[in-house]
Amino acid sequence: MNRIGAWLFALLLGMLVSGCGGNDSAADAVNSSAKDPAGQSNAQMSATDKGYALSTVIWKQMPIGVCWDLSNADFALYATQRNWSQLAVQASWEAHSGVVFTGWQQCTNAPNYYGIRISLADSAASGPHTQGLGTQINNVVGGMVFNFTFKNWSPSCVGREEYCIRNIAAHEFGHAMGFAHEQNRPDTPSTCNEPAQGTYGDTMIGAWDLASIMNYCNPDWNGNGQLSATDIVMAQMFYGPPLSR
Repeated sequence: MNRIGAWLFALLLGMLVSGCGGNDSAADAVNSSAKDPAGQSNAQMSATDKGYALSTVIWKQMPIGVCWDLSNADFALYATQRNWSQLAVQASWEAHSGVVFTGWQQCTNAPNYYGIRISLADSAASGPHTQGLGTQINNVVGGMVFNFTFKNWSPSCVGREEYCIRNIAAHEFGHAMGFAHEQNRPDTPSTCNEPAQGTYGDTMIGAWDLASIMNYCNPDWNGNGQLSATDIVMAQMFYGPPLSR
């Protein structure tokens, strides 16, 4: 069996089903420096096809709109931060699958808007998050929330805003595509002590993935904004291979 055939066979063997619901909140960057990065390479070397997706909320039409629920003043003020966010999504999910996000301008009140609305908040009580997975946040005000200032939530990001904003954007857009936290899976090992959080998936693909950008137990916070090899497999399973651009 060739390599691609073996890969697809492993995917089919790994399909299991379970489901639940809830909200999602991103991990605090404060703890990222305390984790041992050596575990990352070991996890990737032993990786097989993995992931946790909610198959009922996958976007069916491309492109998917993205807009910012910001005042004129804030839209201009945070131009650099908005650009970091867009570049992070382009370098991760768009670069490695057929998903396409478009727009990235200020939101309007169009009742039939098809896409993701991003708000900003800096609350110590709630970090960056989505209010569900995939199409559950279609045209939902506050469906995705970012933080650009870090005065209250994760103040360790002050002075390294680009790193944090890029990592947050890549992780949250994984949720926007329909992918749940990896530690929510029922086969999460006892070595991962991060609690399940947010909306659950209904489709497990292969074994549990420590290296996933969607895993709070990843020794690199939000995977340093990079998809694991098996995040890419999951993205392509639902959105196809990268498009020629």
